[in-house]
Order: sequence, then C-alpha cells, then structure tokens
Amino acid sequence: MRLERYMEIVAGSQPEDWLMIERPTLRHRFTPMLDDKEQLIRQIIDEPMVGFSYRPDVRLTLLFGLVEMAQYPLPAGIPYAEENARTVLLHCLYEGQLIHTETLLKVDRQRCILPMPVAWGEPPQAIPRRQHDLARLVHQLAGPFTDFEQYFKNSGMAVVERPWP
Repeated sequence: MRLERYMEIVAGSQPEDWLMIERPTLRHRFTPMLDDKEQLIRQIIDEPMVGFSYRPDVRLTLLFGLVEMAQYPLPAGIPYAEENARTVLLHCLYEGQLIHTETLLKVDRQRCILPMPVAWGEPPQAIPRRQHDLARLVHQLAGPFTDFEQYFKNSGMAVVERPWP
C-alpha cells in the first residue's frame, strides 16, 4: 500500500472506525539518565500511551503519545506561546511495520492536539487538508474533549488544498 493511500484512508476515517488499545507494550524508547560524570543513574523507558487498530482493516494501526519534546518553544506571537506546549509522535504502521512518523503539537497545557506546521511563519500557518484531518482524528481519539477546530483557528492555522505527505 502506498503511503498516500494509507493516509487517505486514515485521515478520511471516523473515530468509531478505530479500536483503542490502551498502553501498547511495544515501540519502547530507552533514555539513559546520566550524572555530571557521565555515569548511568537510571534508564527511563518511554512508550506510546495508546494505540488504535482500524476496524475495517486491522493491518492499519496507529500508536500515539511518545513525547518528543516536553517543552516545545512556540515562536513569540503565536497563540498559546505562553502556555506549555509539547511535541508528541504518532507512529503509523501497516502490517506492524512503521511506515510514517508524524509529529503533532499539544498546546494550551495539553488541551488540544494540533498538526505541526512545516515551518512557523506569519499567520496563517498553511496546513494541508489531509494533515489537518489526521490531527483532528487523533485529537478525537486521544485528546481531551475540546473543540479542535476552534483551537486550530485560534492557533493561526488554515487548511490548504495541497498533497500531503
């Protein structure tokens, strides 16, 4: 399956098309914690907080929640720049194989999951429709009960019709 087709299916799906898998025990990331002498203090094991299996075709799965950057600095002047933002990874798998990793942005103290612009510039931030739809789906599946579209608009983002990924 081509990546474009995979994203077309996923981004075009609805939350009820997905089965949640809480705390999937795969795709661990080990981070060594070192002291000032570079001696190992402990290992931190991080994993996705949730997984989703696509009901119509279980070969499509998503893993979400592995924190990439816990304190992501939004550019000054961007809405929610003064609040805690972080980047979180979405792993897209086909038949158990990783085919795409998408960085998503949690803003306003983790109250909304938004797409990550390619580059920050003057608003509006151009977000391809399929990327927008993917982020909205993940927000609906794993995010809090907040209004995705309102956060998207307030963040200075706008949907554009161009191919993605």
